[in-house]
Amino acid sequence: MIKFFRKIRQQFLVENKVRRYFFYAFGEIVLVVLGILIALSINNWNEGRKNDQKESLLIKNIIEDLKLDSVLISQSLSEMEDQIHVVDELISKALGSEKILNYDSMGLVRFSSNFRPIAQRNHAEAVSNLENEFTREILQNYFLKEDDVMDIFIEYHDIIHNKIRSYLSDVGMHNLKSLYEEPSNELVPVLLQPDILEEQLREVKFQQLLFERHLKSSSFKMLLNVLKTDNQELINILS
Repeated sequence: MIKFFRKIRQQFLVENKVRRYFFYAFGEIVLVVLGILIALSINNWNEGRKNDQKESLLIKNIIEDLKLDSVLISQSLSEMEDQIHVVDELISKALGSEKILNYDSMGLVRFSSNFRPIAQRNHAEAVSNLENEFTREILQNYFLKEDDVMDIFIEYHDIIHNKIRSYLSDVGMHNLKSLYEEPSNELVPVLLQPDILEEQLREVKFQQLLFERHLKSSSFKMLLNVLKTDNQELINILS
């Protein structure tokens, strides 16, 4: 084809048809430019289609991870219910309640739930590069809400692992025999020494730790409930 066009140009020059030669050369340039533009358009369309497919797959994976996060949030909320109930029982006893404590469950005062969002951990960087502005913004806003929950979770985690557990150990409240005893029912073994526990409930320092434990646990639970609702709404929007 190139040889064919070259032959025509040479023929115009030989016949001294300079005007036609330039007109033809200009037309040839236009055709070449059009060909390049068409090729670029096709390439851009292919790239756009590939990006759309890539983002669709990303959104699908994010939805699956959000569903897993929802399950984990529900699990943590269920655990928080039990933990807060135990803390309330201890505080009530410290305030003079005559109610007998269920020592099988009192060990929950030293346990904490977890919070490790899967969707943000797996996709935060990819989300920041999404071309769809609406999708990018709603996901990033959701991740910011997760960060707020993480902030209170860190405080909640700290009061249990670095303060309450340390205090229980210092006063000798841990029941060493519980490591080798079979649980008496479906609850956890009796992890705390009942006599020492009731004695420490009269101590201001332990009461203050229970106070902080209740505040942090309640705040964490509240934010988890809000996040669970936001999680479901986000899944519905993306689906």
